[in-house]
Amino acid sequence: MEKLFVVFFLGLFLQCQSQELKETMIPKISNEFEKITIQNFKKKKDDRCIETPEAIKETFSASKTGYRVSIYHGDTFYKLDKSYYKNGYIKNKSLSFNMGSSVGILYHFDKSGRLIKEENTDEGYNFKPENIITYCEKNKIDLPKGYHDSGYQTRVLKQDFEGKKVWRISHQIAGDKIEEIILDGKTGKELQKKTVPFYNP
Repeated sequence: MEKLFVVFFLGLFLQCQSQELKETMIPKISNEFEKITIQNFKKKKDDRCIETPEAIKETFSASKTGYRVSIYHGDTFYKLDKSYYKNGYIKNKSLSFNMGSSVGILYHFDKSGRLIKEENTDEGYNFKPENIITYCEKNKIDLPKGYHDSGYQTRVLKQDFEGKKVWRISHQIAGDKIEEIILDGKTGKELQKKTVPFYNP
């Protein structure tokens, strides 16, 4: 009987640890107002990647309309994308999966910093990012974590295909070949798989 209790609590402990690990793999995001310290970022070169003391990598770019910051955690398939107005106030922010499309809620703000819209980018996508991760593992597709500044990396994007919302996976299968896979956004069913040439300029 005592052994049964030990096994039960061990299983419960491992389950909790697994849940905590799953939660820590996804960076936190909120609908709160933010303001960027532009003076600090102006000292950095556009699109340059810097590493914080917490081993988090950030990229910064400036345009005529504002600024963009992407925040990468090395142990996750997700990143934080934030766009700012010229006055430094947050314009929109969301999580992105695999350095690509937004997932979850995309928060929109006006120039005064007021939250004006919460856009559900997962609408029509019952096949979630965690299902994509499982699919890639099962099919031996290398899915990158964190920031990469060189080399071809597997890309996963949300797109429209023949009137359907789909996931498009592009990964390198040889030095000069890319395999493109299209999965139904609702069911995960393979709709298309083809090989295309890869040109490295």
